[in-house]
Amino acid sequence: MLYSKKMVFPSLLFIIGFIILIKSADILIKGASSFANRLRVTSWLIGVTIVGIGTSIPEFTITVFSAIRGTFDIGLGTIIGSNTLNLLFILGICAIIRPLVLKKDWILKGLPPNILSVAVAAYLLISPFAGDKTFYGITKPEGIILTFIFLCWLSYVVLRKRPSEIETQPVALVPLKKALLMVTVGLIGVIVGGEWVVGSAIVIAEFFGISHALIGLTIVGIGTSLPELAVSALAAYRKQFGIAVGNIVGSNIFDFLGILGVASLFQPIPFPQTLLIDVFFTLFSAILLFLAMFTDKKYVLSRLQGVFFVFIYLVYLLYILQRG
Repeated sequence: MLYSKKMVFPSLLFIIGFIILIKSADILIKGASSFANRLRVTSWLIGVTIVGIGTSIPEFTITVFSAIRGTFDIGLGTIIGSNTLNLLFILGICAIIRPLVLKKDWILKGLPPNILSVAVAAYLLISPFAGDKTFYGITKPEGIILTFIFLCWLSYVVLRKRPSEIETQPVALVPLKKALLMVTVGLIGVIVGGEWVVGSAIVIAEFFGISHALIGLTIVGIGTSLPELAVSALAAYRKQFGIAVGNIVGSNIFDFLGILGVASLFQPIPFPQTLLIDVFFTLFSAILLFLAMFTDKKYVLSRLQGVFFVFIYLVYLLYILQRG
């Protein structure tokens, strides 16, 4: 009876939030696909910009507020944990649903910047600041550098458009204003739904006595990636591979460059050595995705590779849980 009184609302919120999340993701994909066709740009461009950045708003909010409040481990752990989940588990699930057939240009222009963004952020995190050899992390000047790099990358992606890159796959078109409204409503829905799921999951976990540290490392990191999971999985099912993978690439680049850059402008972000293995594992995951594009079937993430990605992530998750 005690459980029913305290947990009925969080449980309902979890269910409702998940339903909103899935439905909003569906609306977002339809709107983004039509939006891309109306503007004569690729679904990849929409994926790495509007969808990728939009679905990372939960990570942005958590990281910025954690920096302002001085709870740096929560924000940094969320960034690292969610990005590893994105690269291995989410793309693995997408490939299992439907093998991800990508274009050469998407791979060469999207995946190396993904690797470099993680590498640059990792280097700044683990190396001492030139002005203070005792500080390990991202300072305000380094945050400006990260933000500048992100804006340069975003400008390059948006301004670079060739007629040969336009999607040829037929997509149900809606008027431009309606498509834009669908993208907006979809983004709001996946963010609100994701927040409700995460918030209620934390309440339920606390009820059962799970530590806050473990909650932050697992539930928050995984929970903030629910928008990416919902959007990419449904996009893969609908054969919108540009959105499915572009969403992950755009989200990861925004996380490591944009979010860490902006958050460090509020407060320098110290790097706890306990996350050293985790940040390198995220870098390894980004490199693994790039290499997977040139093994087995070229430019395709196959179902077998998807199973392998999910397996690696689950092993890593077990390691985290054991480490505590």
